[in-house]
Amino acid sequence: MVRNHARKSDARRRTRSGEGSHRRTVNKHVPTSRVLTGLTALDDVLGGGLRPGRITVVAARTAMGKSMLALAMARNCALRQGRPAQVVSLEMSNQGLLERTLAAETGVLTEKLRRGTLDSSDFALLHAFDAENDNKALLSFGGDGTTPSVAQIEQQCDTVTGRLGYLGLLVVDYLGLMHGALHQRAAGDRQDEVASVVADLQRLATRLNAPVVIVDQLTRAPALRADHRPRLSDLCHEEALLSHAEAVILLHRPAYYDPQHTTGRYNRSPNPELYPANLFPRYGLPEPAVQRAELLVPHNRHGRTGAVEVGVELARARFFDLVPEPVG
Repeated sequence: MVRNHARKSDARRRTRSGEGSHRRTVNKHVPTSRVLTGLTALDDVLGGGLRPGRITVVAARTAMGKSMLALAMARNCALRQGRPAQVVSLEMSNQGLLERTLAAETGVLTEKLRRGTLDSSDFALLHAFDAENDNKALLSFGGDGTTPSVAQIEQQCDTVTGRLGYLGLLVVDYLGLMHGALHQRAAGDRQDEVASVVADLQRLATRLNAPVVIVDQLTRAPALRADHRPRLSDLCHEEALLSHAEAVILLHRPAYYDPQHTTGRYNRSPNPELYPANLFPRYGLPEPAVQRAELLVPHNRHGRTGAVEVGVELARARFFDLVPEPVG
């Protein structure tokens, strides 16, 4: 009787501390296979996708598309693979993330979603996505443009695991806006503070056994070089990230650095597929909406390094594999 009572007491204690049935359920359902990014060539370089329990860094210059790329990974995880994904954005609102998701999944222009200028065909596409995608509830957003601590992000993740059993992927966008504990901020050493944040996110990745994608900025160095291609040394927080990162993905869009057309007035788009019609009339051409981009992997702890070329459609917030051109 005493032994049975002790077992029941231990069971109650484990349940209160999170070590009971909930933790057994999480451990039972957490997949051990890698999470696919949705870009076949990138997955191949990474050795099969994003590794559970490890950190992957996505970095680029401002307005290059790094947040869009990280969101694309989360969309693929939730909507294609059926694994819960949490996106914590410190600079974008949840509404903005939803608009990008809907644009990428339905083909409706992000500008039309943002302005609310939708026609009947747009509504039909949105309703079809809502009715046909059973996994849309697996993609959740947090942060909402605020600056949550790692502890608050961990609470959000625990909410997802409590509801769905486990977390398949966490995206934190972006590192430069994160803050550590109050005493770290008081110390005044930003590099130490960032290193502590990265270490805490690594511990969270290990506990959840889920990949964590950290989005970060690059310095202005690529803009000063002739070819503008980013390098590992351009990371704003290189030392803190490389001590934990499984892989680093650097995004480069050559068109970002193309001289903009500054002469002539365009009353309508010369090519709606490349230049969204809603941006006209205007003086000078904007960036092409459909471009080629390069994903460089200069650091891969357990795999090869290299670069892959992908397509990006800015007007619909999506990345895609490029179909190889036929030889001969």
